[in-house]
Amino acid sequence: MIFHTAHLTCRDDDVDRFEARLLRHAKTSLEREPGGCLRFDIHRETTNPALFLLIEEYLDEKALEAHRACAHYKAFREETKDWVVERKWWFWSAVG
Repeated sequence: MIFHTAHLTCRDDDVDRFEARLLRHAKTSLEREPGGCLRFDIHRETTNPALFLLIEEYLDEKALEAHRACAHYKAFREETKDWVVERKWWFWSAVG
């Protein structure tokens, strides 16, 4: 299992449309990648509405690679490339 989180910060002027596009991307990923993309949650920071937290789970490394190769992922990245000003990623392993 791959447990992945990301912080995406968008431009202040793009918050609403970025949120809408991000929600659509998560829904599409879950619908089109059954058995591969297992979880895709989106949260927004309470004091900085331009900062989003993504929590994603993938079956394995192959599923994550397949996600990043999908047309809908590439379309999301292309459409939002000018909206996002910072991206940070982390990969986690279970403890205990």
